Amino acid sequence: MKYYRDSEFWLSLIILVFVILFSTIAYIRWYSLTFFVGPYLFTHWLSLTGTSFISIFIPIYYILKHKRPQSTKVLLRIHVFGNLFSFLLISTHFAQHIGRLAAIFPYLDTGVVSFPILSTIVATGFLERFHITGKIVSYRKIIHRYVTVFFYVIIIIHILHGFNII
Repeated sequence: MKYYRDSEFWLSLIILVFVILFSTIAYIRWYSLTFFVGPYLFTHWLSLTGTSFISIFIPIYYILKHKRPQSTKVLLRIHVFGNLFSFLLISTHFAQHIGRLAAIFPYLDTGVVSFPILSTIVATGFLERFHITGKIVSYRKIIHRYVTVFFYVIIIIHILHGFNII
């Protein structure tokens, strides 16, 4: 089956277009999500929600797809669309922070590292899910797995740094 005939492919592509659109709008500050909800900015809650889903569901997905192979289709859909939606939330958070004026520009050490890592995971996952092939994408499965492990490491460091523990 060709990926361009798959409705999941087109829905995934539409979500990625929304990621780009919302991130661009957040970056150029057409809307502001910099208001507090409890002790944190709303954009931090978006990022926490997205990161929590990714961090919790990826191991669950990996375990359940091996223990319950009959539910792999449903699990894969949750994995793909849940992670794409989480990427939307995290991208909005990242774009909002990058779009700040130079005078109030945040210290972006681990955030600048974690976003390209997450983008690589999404890109390789997209290529893997829809079996898009080519010279460069022949290593997509290996890259996807190892960058996912690195994502966990950098997120832990990012969280510890955010709470001023390190």
